[in-house]
Amino acid sequence: MSRIDLRRAGALTAAAVSGALMLIPAASPAVEPPYKDASGDNGPGGDVTGVTVDNDKATGQVVFRITGANLSRSPDQMTTVDIDTDANPLTGDIVSGGADFWFGVAGDGYGFQRYDGRDWVDTPYATVTISGGGGGLTISVNRSELGNTDDFNFDVETIQLVGQDDFNKGDSAPDVGMYNYSLDAHGPLIGSIEVRTTPSAGPKAGKAFSVVPTNLKLPPTQLLSTGAATIVPDTYSCKATLKGKRLAGSGTGGCTFRVPKKKTQGKKILVVMTVAYQGATKAFPLTFSVS
Repeated sequence: MSRIDLRRAGALTAAAVSGALMLIPAASPAVEPPYKDASGDNGPGGDVTGVTVDNDKATGQVVFRITGANLSRSPDQMTTVDIDTDANPLTGDIVSGGADFWFGVAGDGYGFQRYDGRDWVDTPYATVTISGGGGGLTISVNRSELGNTDDFNFDVETIQLVGQDDFNKGDSAPDVGMYNYSLDAHGPLIGSIEVRTTPSAGPKAGKAFSVVPTNLKLPPTQLLSTGAATIVPDTYSCKATLKGKRLAGSGTGGCTFRVPKKKTQGKKILVVMTVAYQGATKAFPLTFSVS
């Protein structure tokens, strides 16, 4: 067993590294990972271009599939995953975005630790398997060894080790904050949506009426922020009814409707908007009064 000593802004401690990794080719470009990151922004470390997270509800196994280039190809190339298992940046290691658990994977093995409130310490790893390197890296762990989490925040970083106790930072995915993942949603936990309507005052009899999502509300993923980020869905679609009858939709997502002119004033239009973001989908009922 070898040992790599790391210092990451005072938040990363020694990581025990064991085992060996087998290089595998990058994932097929035909299937894009839900959690995307720009390519070519990695500096001296590996380049993360996306992450796919999945889980088996029956067994509790959680799988991270990281895609990119030069991921953990050698003992001095490390890919790390911070996991905030209570999705609360105010608990855990707040220097690391509230992380409670941490994986560090190098070309000759991996380390797995948890934050005990004061320091990073070794933690049970009976359910952990690691494979890949180069274009793709897979980390699998049971939720029982992640505090039985149902909803967590996470990020992926790469570093290039220099000597025994120094490193150069590479890529960060995402660039700011963390991603969120809910085991039930199979993606981020979408709490609510904000929309914009045309006309802004709502539907009018005999006129076209459209609804567009402008922001998704997700769990907080960072302690400090210069301002709330606007999150728009990857895709969205609408279904609408008026007086119990379906309204035909057109335009993007079928979210534009022609409101009948006769006997509709004062009636309610129910629009069910379904949004998709980073692998999760959720439907929201929206009610508007016709003027």
